[in-house]
Amino acid sequence: MRNERLLWFAILLLAATLRLVGLGVAPLSSTEAVQALAAYQAAHGSGIPPEAREISPLLFHANVLLFALFHGSDGLARLVPALCGIGLMLTPLLLRRYLGPWGTLGSGLLLALSPTLLALSRTLDSAIPATLGVMLLVGAVARYLDSWQSVWIPLGGIGLALALTAGPMAWGLLLGLVLALAAGLWIWRGQTQWVWPILRPALGRALGAFALGLFAFGAGLGLHPAGLAATGEQFLRWLAPGAGHNIPFVLQILSEPLILLTGIAGAALALSRRHGMGLLWLFWAGVGMAETLLMPTPASPVLWLVPLAGLGGLAVEELARALQNSAWGVSGWVYGALSLVLWTHSGLVLARYSRYGQPADLFLVGIGLALQVLLILLFGMALSVPERDEPPEETTRRALRFVLHRAALVMGVLLLAITFAAGWRVAQVCPGEPTCAPGGVPEPTASDLRLLVAETERVLTQTPARSEAGCRLRLVNPDPAVSWALRDLRSQFCPHQAPTPAGAASADSGASAWDEKPALIVAPAGVSISEGYYGTAFTLRRAWTPPRSGYEWARWWLYRAPLSPLPPAEQTILWVREDLTVGGD
Repeated sequence: MRNERLLWFAILLLAATLRLVGLGVAPLSSTEAVQALAAYQAAHGSGIPPEAREISPLLFHANVLLFALFHGSDGLARLVPALCGIGLMLTPLLLRRYLGPWGTLGSGLLLALSPTLLALSRTLDSAIPATLGVMLLVGAVARYLDSWQSVWIPLGGIGLALALTAGPMAWGLLLGLVLALAAGLWIWRGQTQWVWPILRPALGRALGAFALGLFAFGAGLGLHPAGLAATGEQFLRWLAPGAGHNIPFVLQILSEPLILLTGIAGAALALSRRHGMGLLWLFWAGVGMAETLLMPTPASPVLWLVPLAGLGGLAVEELARALQNSAWGVSGWVYGALSLVLWTHSGLVLARYSRYGQPADLFLVGIGLALQVLLILLFGMALSVPERDEPPEETTRRALRFVLHRAALVMGVLLLAITFAAGWRVAQVCPGEPTCAPGGVPEPTASDLRLLVAETERVLTQTPARSEAGCRLRLVNPDPAVSWALRDLRSQFCPHQAPTPAGAASADSGASAWDEKPALIVAPAGVSISEGYYGTAFTLRRAWTPPRSGYEWARWWLYRAPLSPLPPAEQTILWVREDLTVGGD
């Protein structure tokens, strides 16, 4: 295919831009901050904290290296998942023989633009590195079976090590893959007897590469042997995922209309043609959806999004071939223009409905969809001109296929634009907002935390250190996100002491709970602080519930935005000693 490399370069540039630009705009969530703090402490001489046993060994070791070299920041903490997200977009190249040139490009584009995968790539989370490792394993095995070239064997072993050291999501992906392979080997058991004799000689080299990957990713090149134990514990974490805020499955589905529809079309092609790789992806996606429903986690959409992207590649390849084999002609351009006008009108009416909620607008959208179907039928009948010795039924089918292919192209372009807009909002417009990307960060930290940090630094800068004690900032039961945001002020921290419970003591007894009065105290809302401080509240997280009415669903789907500003769900208070405030003594 001409210009294939140029198209791949454009998709690569697009994926890198969406994942790397503004990577640190949103503050780290609490879950992210736990991992970042553990790596930060290890990189700056505070030792390896106990939390290192509970997080991804791969991300821990990578961030220890990055923080040791470049100090540490929100964007740097998320760099490894972002790079893995770019690598995941390139993995369809390993399966080009099964997808075809256009299908490979289409699958890569689906992985690059998926709002859910994009949000996870911009999060300090192990799901994307684990997915990259599994896809490298799949691609390496497929390339080895195609070419019998041993150069692909180490890639599979490294990919498996990458997946298992990344996090528990690898086990969910591998379960779907193993079950799909078992089903395929059973269905084609009479035609796959040659697989084991070819794979058996390669296992030794693959195990060697796997062991090397475990040594590098799991043990930190031997500097952290306990990471191997943490690697083994990822399986237990997958079996018993921690309690947390999980996104409803319907929101996950509605977030990915392009992958979902192209995946359904690819599944139909795989079933009708008994496409081996397509059936593998279909079964894999089915197992992933079952896992999502039975064992939901915030990152569980990757279990079915990745195989659906593979199926979507089959649909893109079929559509591209059909369009190449038939000229557009005047009728094709007229149909495309009329269909695009109808879709544009329906989109504008839907946008108005999302704002005002008028049932009449929803009725107009329904009329627009009905007109799209009528347009297909009218053009199908108008183009039903029989060729020589062609039965009328075949003429009608040919004309309908012609129009349906054009309709699929117009709808694909429309969904591509909608998906890109949603991904752009995830990356640049509203990162960190709970409405932005279901399946990404379930409880993001509000950007107000940056205001807390700025105000804390301002007051400390204007406050001279006390001669009798160097500590000027006390953190009371801090959220991990707060501890991470204030990490650069750790030299100002006071030793932790238990606060007085809210409403449990008077002001005098509360004052006796502190040996000294630091200049600043940061504490969660609801914690009682001793007398002599003035407090300012900063939003730590915002509350959001899934849409309930039709127009709320439409607004979320179009804009990922609520009708009104989200209220605070959790706040933290910055308490300043009264003698340091304006008008103080």
